[in-house]
Amino acid sequence: MEKINQKEILVLQLQRMYWIETEMEQLAAWEARIELEGQHLEALETLSHDSDKHALILEKWLKMANTELPGSAPRGIPHRIFDFNRTNVYEMFSEIRKYEVLARDTYHAITKAETNVLEDVFPDEENRTEFIKDMKHLVAEEERHKKICDDKIGGFTRVL
Repeated sequence: MEKINQKEILVLQLQRMYWIETEMEQLAAWEARIELEGQHLEALETLSHDSDKHALILEKWLKMANTELPGSAPRGIPHRIFDFNRTNVYEMFSEIRKYEVLARDTYHAITKAETNVLEDVFPDEENRTEFIKDMKHLVAEEERHKKICDDKIGGFTRVL
């Protein structure tokens, strides 16, 4: 992934991830909960609750960057409706897993943003240090979520 080398790109990535955490991951987890009718509840609750926590972290940093929270999907994020009707548990967790991997990789890219970009967005050095620490925490959390999905998927492969 190319290094983030513009303030606007960093801010847009934060807005996108806020949208993914608040809208897309939540919608997928809730749709799966509805279809699974109580099965795999612990895993889905973990994914949902953590996504809420991640959104709060992103909200804090977007506010510190004097950036509005997105009221609609930011540029580059498609409108998505999750319909898991007649979908098995493996397919549901496979779909959710895609967003966990995307989130993990995006947070990782944010931690590697060029120093001057981070300085532009967060002039205070202490804030920059805390921001990177939070983003690394999100990388680890998303990796944990990927593993939760992997456990639910098991050795399942789709036959086409």
